[in-house]
Amino acid sequence: MSNAVRHVLGVVAGLLLTPLLAVGLAFGAGQILFAFRTYTGPWWGALALAGTAIVLGFVAGSRLSPVASLLAGLTYTLMGVVLVMPWLYPSDLLLLLPDTLKYGFDVLGPTGMLLALGVMLVTASAFPSRWRSARPELPPPPAPYGPPSQQPAYPSAFTPFQRPDRGDDDQTRPLPR
Repeated sequence: MSNAVRHVLGVVAGLLLTPLLAVGLAFGAGQILFAFRTYTGPWWGALALAGTAIVLGFVAGSRLSPVASLLAGLTYTLMGVVLVMPWLYPSDLLLLLPDTLKYGFDVLGPTGMLLALGVMLVTASAFPSRWRSARPELPPPPAPYGPPSQQPAYPSAFTPFQRPDRGDDDQTRPLPR
């Protein structure tokens, strides 16, 4: 796969996975917070966070393209900075979300978890080895004995229809019976 295709797929993955991961993180954290408040089992929240962690591991460490982790990391860093600062906290905007997601963002934002996650994803995309393709394009290896020639595979001393133990003058005489 060429680098251009890798990076285009990385942009698509970054644009699609970034909001899905944010919803998964907020839902999981909100469910766990709700479970601790009501003394119930946090199974749905734990499953959502585990699935989100698997996808985050794919985004952060895959050979697809670092553009996916860069887009997600910049988005989560910006969200983390906005949610950490009390004077920037978008409480009116969060009221539009369902309660579970609102509770999740209330847990992830002010605690700095989104900021830490965003910085981790940006750092994962900063390594130069992730921007190169997996295998470098190598020139084709040379022929084992130089360039191929148009010489026949048999020696030039005799033709394929001639017996190798006789010379050219024996070719015209009939063989003895």
